[in-house]
Amino acid sequence: MGKANIRILPHDDVIYKISGDIGFENWNFGIAIKGVKADIDRLEISHYSAGKQLNNIAYSKSALAAYLRTTDDGSIKSRGFHMMLPENLKADRLVLEFFSSNNSVIKKSIKLARFEQKNTYRFPLKGTWFISSGYDFGVEHRRHLSRGHFSYDMLKVNEFGQYSQGAELKDNFSFGLPVFSPAAGTVIKVHDGEKDGKPGSSSGKANYLEIDHGAGEVSRFVHLKMGSILVAVGDKVVSGQEIAAIGKSGTKDVHLHLGFLRNIVDAEGNKKQIPIPVLFSGYFVSWNQDDNKLVELGRPRRGQFIRSE
Repeated sequence: MGKANIRILPHDDVIYKISGDIGFENWNFGIAIKGVKADIDRLEISHYSAGKQLNNIAYSKSALAAYLRTTDDGSIKSRGFHMMLPENLKADRLVLEFFSSNNSVIKKSIKLARFEQKNTYRFPLKGTWFISSGYDFGVEHRRHLSRGHFSYDMLKVNEFGQYSQGAELKDNFSFGLPVFSPAAGTVIKVHDGEKDGKPGSSSGKANYLEIDHGAGEVSRFVHLKMGSILVAVGDKVVSGQEIAAIGKSGTKDVHLHLGFLRNIVDAEGNKKQIPIPVLFSGYFVSWNQDDNKLVELGRPRRGQFIRSE
């Protein structure tokens, strides 16, 4: 049957847990399997805390059909599995086991943990901004099992919720506004020269930059305005330093895409970037539950208005 291999997406060493609402925490992940020739007809997912089993969720063959697909090379990939448990259960491990005719075919155990952030980050924009996408449970970025898993999209809107006052790029409220470094660090990647596309149309590649803030934490700014990047690889930046401007490169609509990553080397020696769920300090939030509330340390949520000085 050959050697079977299973990988967890977006990262194979740990699944990061995120605080939800009313005392729950959540996580989601995908699966990639190679080398399994048997007909998989059941999946069991179990959660553990300090070695004690908390639950066991069984997926039948018909249920798995909604999650799994076989690629051209015979490997198996899944859609995202979304999980949620009360925080006080302190789930710390997840075990997946695939079966064929009641025989275990392949098994995988992976750590569940909160990300231990090392640095302090300020919101990278000044004024009031709308969070059009974040990494709330089930929101767009969380469904992407890639380095965008824990990312944000931010844009300016007026009092009517409109993001532009006309049909041209210059009419967009976000276009050309400055972006600031959220913390001190060293610029490690810069890509510029991609044109800002016309409003409403998708454009090709994006302009972007990355800053290494130390302790393995890297910020990545995407869709920057062509020619606006003010730093070069190797430059040292301080917290609050202007680094670029918001543009429309590599995207249909003007916005700032921001994610945080950790650079790693996997078991095969390949360099990779994995997404990490970073929190911001010292911003104000307004939404249906709070009005202009100071957040000492938190995660901007989709639908919130964030103000930063």
